[in-house]
Amino acid sequence: MTLATVGNKVASAAAVFYVPIKNNTSLIFVSSPESEHILNCKMEPHCAVTIQDDGLRWEIIKGAQLKGEVYVADKKYWMNYFEKYPYIKSDETLSKVLEKVKLYEFEIEWARLIDNSKGFGNREEYNF
Repeated sequence: MTLATVGNKVASAAAVFYVPIKNNTSLIFVSSPESEHILNCKMEPHCAVTIQDDGLRWEIIKGAQLKGEVYVADKKYWMNYFEKYPYIKSDETLSKVLEKVKLYEFEIEWARLIDNSKGFGNREEYNF
């Protein structure tokens, strides 16, 4: 997913690996507490996310546009993260990075789902 943030009039976007939790109403991801996008979230927790499949033809574009808030996640969700990405613990380089990062939760407040396979511009919107 791509996380877009703004803080102190500075915009930032970052691609992060994510895992859905809480019946797909939140997404967890790992990041450095000193990264620009996390520093932005500390000033302004409201942010936006996009998730999409790669595709070069408009007819196959599918994805989501999300709005919500980011905050430090409950430590119990590390289990969910490692379940989806088990290689992180066994990779020497990645396992060392775990000492420097935190687990964050993006709580979804609004979602727009795009599915052009159902017609150009087909979308559904949801408030949480």
